[in-house]
Amino acid sequence: MSQKDLLKQWLKELPSEQPSPDFQVKVMQRVMSEWTLNPIKYQPIIGKKGWWTLGLIAFLLTGLLFMLHSSLPSGAETAVPAKTVYGLDLLQLFAPVSHLFEKLNSISPAVAIGVLAIIALWFFDQLFVKAIKR
Repeated sequence: MSQKDLLKQWLKELPSEQPSPDFQVKVMQRVMSEWTLNPIKYQPIIGKKGWWTLGLIAFLLTGLLFMLHSSLPSGAETAVPAKTVYGLDLLQLFAPVSHLFEKLNSISPAVAIGVLAIIALWFFDQLFVKAIKR
């Protein structure tokens, strides 16, 4: 018999080692005690200052695009009789609103998707912050 065979036979004769019945409980208690001593504190990926900065940049970019983008001419630039209520010309009153909607319709999809992505990031950040605090 070679040494290898003797070693195999000797290892087979040894009783198999079994952990104590409460081994898992003891290990989990130690893990939990260490975790309670050093809990992981949640820190948002983007802080409040970062969100304000992103919001300001998005607002300025959107405002800049509205100011620089030439307004599209409306279909018929004919003279329409002015509708007045209590002496106020309603067409002149609502003209900025109609121009705003025209510009919103002509905004670049990339800018719109970027703004929506920022809003989605903010929403998920707030959702995770609330989930951690519970």
